[in-house]
Formats: sequence, structure tokens, C-alpha cells
Amino acid sequence: MTTSTSGARTIQVCQYNALADALALNDAFASAYYGEDDAEANEEMYDLNWTKRSKDLLRAITSNDSTTAPDVICMQECDHYYDFFEPELKKLGYAGLYKEDQWSPCRKFGAPCDGVCIFYKTDKLELLSSHAPGTPRARKDDPALNAGKTLMARFRLKKDPRSESGIRNAIGTLIRGNAKPVFSGEDLQEIVVVTTHLESAKTVDGIITRLEQTKELCRHLNAFATSLCADVDKVQIIIAGDLNATPNEACVVHLRGRGMRNAYEDMSAALGDKNSNRFSTWKTRTGLFKTGEVKHTIDYILYSAHRGSKVVSVAKLPDESEIPSDVGLPTFGFPSDHLPLQARIAIPP
Repeated sequence: MTTSTSGARTIQVCQYNALADALALNDAFASAYYGEDDAEANEEMYDLNWTKRSKDLLRAITSNDSTTAPDVICMQECDHYYDFFEPELKKLGYAGLYKEDQWSPCRKFGAPCDGVCIFYKTDKLELLSSHAPGTPRARKDDPALNAGKTLMARFRLKKDPRSESGIRNAIGTLIRGNAKPVFSGEDLQEIVVVTTHLESAKTVDGIITRLEQTKELCRHLNAFATSLCADVDKVQIIIAGDLNATPNEACVVHLRGRGMRNAYEDMSAALGDKNSNRFSTWKTRTGLFKTGEVKHTIDYILYSAHRGSKVVSVAKLPDESEIPSDVGLPTFGFPSDHLPLQARIAIPP
């Protein structure tokens, strides 16, 4: 789905909760997926083993219905950062930042902790600084430090080498004998990208916690975005994450109140598609304190429309009929219990 803009640089963002390996293979998930009496994979079921699923995850991140790969990838539940995602995405021109969750639920299965990460195309973006709120925390629910599992990165859009100014810059660099491009900073847009994974409990306490986490996130974001910046009103903000909250929950409303807009909702409104972003997760989990089947939108790509950014396009999400499963995700072609979101955002000069 696409709308037009004129003259603005664009940045393509991918948002994906990749489903931590340890959580994919725990009994509550596997028994719902494979059946109570047979938690072992069989030939007719999608293989949750990491060797198979890792390749499908990489394909889901880097392949979409647009013409280019994402410039920024925001992930949650990433527990194979160093041994898989970082080396594999480096081959494709990305560098990454990672924040491990010291209170990760993966620990109860004796597995490595998961975390959140931001990957970025090094030929498109220059990393200026990063910030991980609340690291470390003495206890999981410390209200003074709890901004969710959150990572922030500040980028500068590099000159487009195909533009006239980019060509002049490259020629000047070659004449000076410098092997790397030199950017003057003139008219280069700055962007702050935030990825976050908020409290998952679907209770009143969970709703309250997510709102408090969001407020703490915004406090850190405001300080981070305003530091070392001559004109803070021109710094564009993108928040991509699993908020564990439906669109009308308090934490999402709070972000909208601060000028952030949902890329999928805006594209849906622009094109008159009332069914866009039907759901971003569909899962079935059985057992004590499990919710059974859930299918709703809790993942978002939010952008600072109040500062002039516009959504140009989003990758189409499948409807229920396109998912080959009776119990939801993951399944063939969909290696996580969440769907990958993709949005192209136009950044004003």
C-alpha cells in the first residue's frame, strides 16, 4: 500500500517480535501448537527448531512486498543476537545495537536471555549515539527505572550519493584522497529510533504497568532527543515495538497524545482500507494461566507526524485465510507468533 510524497528522503523500517528460541520450544507453546498428547514435531507441522526457524526469520526480515530491504530493523525477543542475527545481517550491510533483558523469561528454561535490538544500514545511516534506559535494574519491577525493554539510537541520514550534492561530496573526497566519505552535516536529517517491548500481562495491573513504562520511556526519549541538538524540533522520532497493548489502551493513547502516529492506521485511512492491520499476532497457548487463542494488534511502527514525517507505504499484512494454520502462528511461512511490520517513512528536510 502506497501514497506519494515529493522530494523528501525516506527510511524503511521493519518491526518484528522474533519469538525467542526458548519461548518457542517451551511446553505451553509447543503443546498448543503440536497438541497436548504430542509435543514433538511431525512432518505435517512447522518445525520450531532454531536451525530451520532462524533461516525463515532472516527471510521474513529482509524480504517484503516493497522494492528495497529495510534501512532499520527493530526486533524484540532476540536471543540469538551474537551467534546469528548480527553476523548474518552484517553480510547484508547492517550494523547493530543490542540490549539484553537481564530479567528475561528465557532464564526459567535454562536458556540465554533475550533482548531488543536495532539494526541499521551503514550506507544510509550514521550512528551518532545510543541509550538503554534502566540498565541495569536491581529488580524487575523497579518503578524508577522501568521503561520496558527499551533501546534508543540517534542517527543522521547520510547524503544520497545519487544526488547532486552527494556526487560533489564524493568527488571532493576522492580528490583529497580520503577513502571514506566526508559529510558536512549540512541539511542532513537526524532521526531517533526507539525499539521497546512492554509488560505482557493482560490484567489491570498490566495495563497500569505498560502506561507507567511508556511514561518513563517518553521521559528518557525527551532527554535523549534534545541532547546535543541545535534544533530539536527537526529531530524525527520513530518508535517500533511490541507494546503488548491494543490501539485504544492507555499506553498507546499516551503516545498518540505526544504526536506519534501509527503508520498502518494512517495508510489505511489514506487508502480507505478499513481492514488494514487486522492483527499483528495470532497465537494459541494452553495450560494454567494461559489465555488460549488471542488475535489482535499489539505491534506498531509509530512516527512523529507532528514534526512533518509522513508514511509513504506499508507492507501488506496477511488475513486469516492466508495463514495455513488452525491455531495461529508460528506456521509455514510465518516463523514467529508475531507478523513483521514494514513501513516507509518520508523524512522532511
